Amino acid sequence: MIIETITPWSDKRRLGEAANHMVAKVDDWVVILDYDVSLATNLHWFDICADAIEKVGDKAGLMSCMTNRIGCPLQKAHNCGDITDMEWHRSFAKDWERDHHGQVEDITDTPKWRLSGFFMLTRRKVWEEVGGFPPEKFIGMDSYYHGKVLQAGYRVYLIKSLYVWHSYQRDWKNG
Repeated sequence: MIIETITPWSDKRRLGEAANHMVAKVDDWVVILDYDVSLATNLHWFDICADAIEKVGDKAGLMSCMTNRIGCPLQKAHNCGDITDMEWHRSFAKDWERDHHGQVEDITDTPKWRLSGFFMLTRRKVWEEVGGFPPEKFIGMDSYYHGKVLQAGYRVYLIKSLYVWHSYQRDWKNG
């Protein structure tokens, strides 16, 4: 299995357009990352994603994981957002994976929340079917995509066993 990773960026605040351009070049599965995410928090991230994909199969339209700093409470692993010691986060990720081994939660029917897009695992064929991301979007492209995936009849999952570090607005909140 191949899972490609991309980190779209646009100096014109057209993140949807940048993501569409990059996803169009992948073969199958893709993780779309925010620029402030570190996969080095959990070096087993690929295997955890591959296991989740195998577990849920073609029903999956969108998957994400757990993190330290995020607006969506479903994705927040712990109140550890202000801890900047990466060794602490690596240790936390290892313990989190052990404690939540293999857990993939179907959150399709949780209408109050849309996944935050710091880590979006999807398939190119799903992306094509739903029409991709809105090109003009910067903030909200993740919520839009989540909604389109649901409208197309796909399931949305949270990979509970995967924890990655996310800076998330650290610069904005701290000046």
